[in-house]
Amino acid sequence: MTKFFVTVCLPPTKPRKLSGAIAAAMAPYDHNLTDDWNPVGQWDWWIIHCDTESPYLVLPAHDGDRRLVTASTVPRRKAELDALGPLECYGGPRSLLDFDAMRRRAEERHDALFAVWQDLTALHPPARPLADFVARHASDPVGYSLADAKEEHLLQPLVQDVAQRAASGDPHFDMSFLLNDPVAYFAQEHEEARQSSVWRAVPGFALITLDGTWTDAATDGYWEQANSYLDNLHGEAVVIDLLCHN
Repeated sequence: MTKFFVTVCLPPTKPRKLSGAIAAAMAPYDHNLTDDWNPVGQWDWWIIHCDTESPYLVLPAHDGDRRLVTASTVPRRKAELDALGPLECYGGPRSLLDFDAMRRRAEERHDALFAVWQDLTALHPPARPLADFVARHASDPVGYSLADAKEEHLLQPLVQDVAQRAASGDPHFDMSFLLNDPVAYFAQEHEEARQSSVWRAVPGFALITLDGTWTDAATDGYWEQANSYLDNLHGEAVVIDLLCHN
């Protein structure tokens, strides 16, 4: 069972009526929609949510617009939304949102992260990716367990430093670095990794289009298609993110 973000596109909808509109758009993909397991089910609960480090950004000319989805425009009985910072929101009409600024933010954060990683690699001995240790386990599963492989990988000074920074709330290394291999991540070609960050700056893992179609990152070309679709939405269409559980 996993949690993931879904970006939902809706026709013009006032914030106080969003919950009902979202429920209607999401209903076909409810695992419990049918008596048997829904063959197109994708979720068993959802809430209006955003990553507080990467909320939607508002074009400055529309700061404070009551059509934006914020803690002050959505009644608390409809959603428990926290207050966000200046020019930040949970979504709203496409024409009020600054997708370009969101992509620049992602690009700048990626470059800052890469710079910190380079600094750390200068402080520590070279580290090997987890795959090297797993391969050793595969060749000797009795003498070298998978737990041994993970522990030896984690005990490398460079990997330890990243893990400790992630656990302590370092602004560059989020909690994903406690679950994933930083050596493999930073072995990616830098420009390719940066572009990947930019593609993910606006759409979530899945997208529901205005006609109710569900697509997600399991589909080839999803990120490019999702970005193109959102960029070309008509200005009054509402875009909002949900945190879902599968």
